[in-house]
Amino acid sequence: MGIIKVLDEFTANQIAAGEVVERPVSVVKELVENSLDAGATKIVIELLQGGLSCIKVVDNGCGMTPEDAHLCFQRHATSKINQSADLNSIYTLGFRGEALPSIASVTRVALTTRHHEQLEGIQISVEAGKLKEASTIGCPVGTTIEVQDLFFNTPARRKYLKTQAAETGQVSDLLSRMALARPDVKFELRLSGKTVFHSPGNDSIKDAAACVFGYENVKSMLEVDYKGEYLTVRGLISKPLLTRASRQYQSFFINKRYVKSGLVASVLQQVYQTQIPSGRFPIAVLHIDLDPTQVDVNVHPTKMEVRLAREKELAEELQRALSEPLSLPTAIPGLWEVLPSRTNPFKADQEAKSLQSSNGERMGPVKNEGEAMNFVKQMSLPSLKPPIDNMTPRTYEQKPLFETRKSSNSSGMYESVGSYEAAEVFPSLLPVGQFLPTYVLAQGTGGLYIIDQHAAHERVLYEKYQRQLATVESQILLEPITLNLPNHEVQLVIENILSFSELGFILEHFGGDTFLLRGIPSAAAINPGEIFLDLLSRLQEYSVQRLEPTMILNRLAAALACRDAIKAGQHMGNEEIRALLMGLAECQQPYTCPHGRPTLVNISHEEMNKRFKR
Repeated sequence: MGIIKVLDEFTANQIAAGEVVERPVSVVKELVENSLDAGATKIVIELLQGGLSCIKVVDNGCGMTPEDAHLCFQRHATSKINQSADLNSIYTLGFRGEALPSIASVTRVALTTRHHEQLEGIQISVEAGKLKEASTIGCPVGTTIEVQDLFFNTPARRKYLKTQAAETGQVSDLLSRMALARPDVKFELRLSGKTVFHSPGNDSIKDAAACVFGYENVKSMLEVDYKGEYLTVRGLISKPLLTRASRQYQSFFINKRYVKSGLVASVLQQVYQTQIPSGRFPIAVLHIDLDPTQVDVNVHPTKMEVRLAREKELAEELQRALSEPLSLPTAIPGLWEVLPSRTNPFKADQEAKSLQSSNGERMGPVKNEGEAMNFVKQMSLPSLKPPIDNMTPRTYEQKPLFETRKSSNSSGMYESVGSYEAAEVFPSLLPVGQFLPTYVLAQGTGGLYIIDQHAAHERVLYEKYQRQLATVESQILLEPITLNLPNHEVQLVIENILSFSELGFILEHFGGDTFLLRGIPSAAAINPGEIFLDLLSRLQEYSVQRLEPTMILNRLAAALACRDAIKAGQHMGNEEIRALLMGLAECQQPYTCPHGRPTLVNISHEEMNKRFKR
């Protein structure tokens, strides 16, 4: 006699429920997604005892006919797809047809619904997957589902649920992300009859984000608006000054579906890697739209994980989309507020002329150019040979940070700022002296500037080495260097040996954990073995084995810059300080070192006057 048996329908439904329904938040997710697919513009969620006792979801969607109301409790009954080919292009949030029957198999469900073409609605009661009652009823267009006594017939699962507060927190977090995913829908969460969360539903990502993160945090976020060949990205990312200790404040949506994507999280962190300290994470709300045929959302029963085609192309475009707003002046902590042209575009020139007349000179070509050039060569700073006209600050086209548009729900939440088309990216600085000696003091149109000499020089060298390594030619060593690597680094080198060769590191696997370093980039001519080992240690933080050459290049440039930068405590003369400031002014990202630490801080004239009671 065989041992394989076909399970009965009740047992099969309970197994399916274990895949789809883990806790109250799972029920809320499935029901809310059904409401969104039904075209609802307002969804109200009510919880009793954290959802353990009762979960009620009310929407104003299209509703269901009596026939559909009965069919929706059968397994694999769905209106979202018709055939297997439809799985290749999913446009809806739900499509598996397992949510309602799975929920009904472990709860007591009451469904009240009315289709927009029907004069009366229908009410259906289901308990443990069995139909108990069905009757007509008068009700508004839409659907109301009330789920009671979760896991009442499976106490083994109920005992693994957390406290009411913990379960409520899970639902609250989900609703926050739903509000960010669909800013055009009004969400409301009620606990025992009291509203604890609601979103405006006015189709503004900023307004929805303000309800989740707070108004002040949204003021410190930058808009992302990018359209490429493979994807479109809209949303908000925080300035480098605004970070958190975890990725909990990052929300990614692919085709309006909230997902957990390692690819998107990795690209986001790479974009910020030289602007924020290690262990800190930016806040982000990213809406990514791409061809549904390039997304597999059927990887997991909860549909929280997706599989993407063309990952390399998508990562490259996403990196461009996120890098652009971070390169603008508004991304620089504190700079936007001190730039004179924010309120008066002519004030900067007037203050600069005043500064020049009061000090006899302003930041520009040095008096003794020969001495400065010698020091620049010693410090490996960028060349100062371009004409004086080329030393003027770069200009950018900048859209207003906050829109002047107001909606009935926003209450004028966002302030308006003037146009910003030709602002200084780096202020003109006049050296004052050195403090400790670790910090350089300088004055400019924004007040007093305190520069960390090591961090500033690191940034200058980092960008210099980036340029050099991008067009590197390897130098073959007369005698190869033997490297004995630990086991966890061996596979990393093998997987990326071609990428290392593109940067000038010619490696030969000698067997086991031994490699021969036969060629090096010119920038790593001093202690090349130590530099390569340092590079490997910096690459250990990445979970993927195969690394992009650009990622390796950036880490190598950071290692070289850290090695060669001027150290804290080293005395600098006035011309040396001037050369350092000029090199920093030429950088693309002058306000942080490669490790994300700030290179300078500003004390404004207003702050000075306030401190001295003037």
